[in-house]
Amino acid sequence: MINRIVSHFIPGLYLLSLVTSSFLISCTENPAVPTMVIEEEKMLDSIPSASGMVIKGTMAYIVCDDATGIYQLNLRNYKQYKIPIHGLADTQYRVPKAIKQDFESGTLMDWNGKQYLLAFGSGSSRIARDSLLLMNMADFEDQKIVSLHSFYKKLREITNTDTTQWNVEGAAVVAPYLFLCNRGNNMIMKIQTDDFMNYLFDTANVFPSVDYHRVQLPSIDGKQARLSGACALNSGDLLFAASVEDTPDWVSDGPILGSFVCLYSTKANTVIASYLLHDKNWQPLKEKLETLEVLNNPGSDLELLTLSDNDAGASKLFRVRIKALPASK
Repeated sequence: MINRIVSHFIPGLYLLSLVTSSFLISCTENPAVPTMVIEEEKMLDSIPSASGMVIKGTMAYIVCDDATGIYQLNLRNYKQYKIPIHGLADTQYRVPKAIKQDFESGTLMDWNGKQYLLAFGSGSSRIARDSLLLMNMADFEDQKIVSLHSFYKKLREITNTDTTQWNVEGAAVVAPYLFLCNRGNNMIMKIQTDDFMNYLFDTANVFPSVDYHRVQLPSIDGKQARLSGACALNSGDLLFAASVEDTPDWVSDGPILGSFVCLYSTKANTVIASYLLHDKNWQPLKEKLETLEVLNNPGSDLELLTLSDNDAGASKLFRVRIKALPASK
């Protein structure tokens, strides 16, 4: 049988192998035990276009690429509260694609004695998308939107990335660094957080140094997964959400073939394990994972919250568990 899902070989690092058609398992003694299982799924029909998320206590804060607010979701009872974004029409549920801010990622950052939610615009296509939302987690009224236009322009120059390949969809802080994930060419950029914030508020400051790497991700039907979200682990490594669309290029929308969760070593600058989101029959779920966050890490198991976007005004939540997460290299 021809394997439908392709895992890329990385010499000297932990590998995932494919041993049956459309079936991803771990390199363990018992191949009947899946590496990642879905423990719960729930439709969030009043939260549009989930694209980023942070978790603080029992609350998830969901960033949506075409919404006019940040959605606070109680993880105990799933009650929702919309935090309006200043300057946007609060009564509007979704902003038209042509003029949306396109906030595609979220992360928490400590700065000047406060903790902020940072929601990054994708930077794709239009100046309206070159923005960053900063919201004080202790006072939701303390928020502002600032331009990332010059910052993104300089990043593209440094990383030799064409504007047609620019689409920032993931952000995570592993102090003292900010990691940004560009979907267009699967590139990871690492920037010192204080240098980033100082430049953001005063471009007369020296532009922060940037360390960047492109990563190889698994494929479905010959189409490579693209980065769509990121979060930090206590180890200092990262987890990525990465989705596959059946399109001739990464820009065009198309049918979703599936999604992966990938473990990335910040020391080795490479992906060391990948996990397919699959159904009970071991087939890839046709879900576009947009973001993920760690819920619990008891021992070697890892419990995650992930969100998908159905492009029709709703989002779906998945609680998943990864079994026997490999040690970082």
